[in-house]
Amino acid sequence: MAICPQCPDQVDSSEEDTMKVYSPLTLEKLARQRLLREEALAISALKDLPNILFPVMFEEAFTNGHTKVLTAMIPVWPYPYLSVGRMIKNLNLETLKAVLEGLDILIAQKVRSSRCKLREIIWRNRYHDVFGICTRSYGGLPRFMTQKQPVQNSPGCGVKKEFKVTTQLELMMGRLDESATYLLQWAQQRKDSIHLCCRKLKIQGLAKATVIEIFNVLHADCVRDLELLRLRIEDLAFLNPYLRQLNNLLHLTLNHITDTLSDSEISQLPTFQCLKSISVTTVSFICGNLKRFFRCLKKPLDSLSITDCVLSQSDLDFLPYCLNIFELKSLKLAYISLCYLHLEPLRFFLDRVGHSLEYLELKTCGIQDSQINILLPAISQCFHLRAVSFCDNDFSLLFLKELLHHTAQLSQLEREIYPAPLECYERGVIHTHRLENFCPELLDILRAKRKPKEVTFETTRCSKCTGYYIYDLETQSCIFEI
Repeated sequence: MAICPQCPDQVDSSEEDTMKVYSPLTLEKLARQRLLREEALAISALKDLPNILFPVMFEEAFTNGHTKVLTAMIPVWPYPYLSVGRMIKNLNLETLKAVLEGLDILIAQKVRSSRCKLREIIWRNRYHDVFGICTRSYGGLPRFMTQKQPVQNSPGCGVKKEFKVTTQLELMMGRLDESATYLLQWAQQRKDSIHLCCRKLKIQGLAKATVIEIFNVLHADCVRDLELLRLRIEDLAFLNPYLRQLNNLLHLTLNHITDTLSDSEISQLPTFQCLKSISVTTVSFICGNLKRFFRCLKKPLDSLSITDCVLSQSDLDFLPYCLNIFELKSLKLAYISLCYLHLEPLRFFLDRVGHSLEYLELKTCGIQDSQINILLPAISQCFHLRAVSFCDNDFSLLFLKELLHHTAQLSQLEREIYPAPLECYERGVIHTHRLENFCPELLDILRAKRKPKEVTFETTRCSKCTGYYIYDLETQSCIFEI
């Protein structure tokens, strides 16, 4: 690990710009605040409130805890969707209760306001904006919608439900937070009219009773994103019957599962019909078992990320022969020691995915000159690459130049991260002046073929302060980063 000769001092607070510019409140905002101070008046004014003001009025009431106004707005909400994201203030149990109480009023009404078009409430969903009316597209950009549309329930959910509540659930240390617990209980009591949809499910630590409760209420077909972390073998065995119900799962993340699985236990992992991306971080059973692990795939992956794991030579040897990863758009191998492995299989694999690959990260893999030289012909044929990262590998100046001659041919690259050459270090000390001398010549290699957009060269991190130096295309100088 390279260390800088002297870690930079902290920036003196006296040098910081502490001036803040405050914009005066607009007349409209002042009117909203005054109206909300008198809740009875605000509620009575809802019938005459223009549709376009509903989202900003809702946010104001939500942020400032005007729960009675929130409740009154739900039965007259003039759009099909109401999305309450993570960033909004006061995202707590009381505001949740106020919103659900408004939905209860709407459900109980025999004659509803012709103005109300509400069909779905999106609560605490990272795939949508701070608040507002969103499209149905998963992960899509929010936009206003004014057309009334029917609720699309998940396959197998049984009776067609009148309203849909979409959320994400996090089981942390075996517990749900109070808002999630309340929402589950509320939805269970109204299961004939409410479709509770969980797009993302995160399980850290396991409480069997809570998992059973979750799957008794939500519809497993709704889950698109599953994250499992810090679990044991017996936890995975318990979860397997529930995981098999996730027929529409798109994204699977495994994080810090350090137990070793036997061949029979790996073969018991569920098969996912629609999985598009896998992210694996600090998972012990991957080593030597990549072939068995990929048996869970039924369709080609779009994205594969393996971080802080041990891979064997047999794992690399298998990659070019795995049929379900030949359509990859994103490949990330990070914090994996490859320096003692033969990389010819990785080269063959890059040859196979060169027609589709858009993002390639080989970070902190200890790749040396002779190894990167093996990969260069394949990398130069990945013509659809938009971003690459090779930082924190052991390349000399000569072979770094060779790499740049090959990436210079990739005209679609928008972001490039390269390691500082080994010549920038001496006895563990980073010589930033050497990096500043090398980089103009390195950038000229790219400029000879195309106009680079975003390029950085990064040193390894200092073992004392964990900072590092970067040289980028914009500043064209070495900057210390933490």
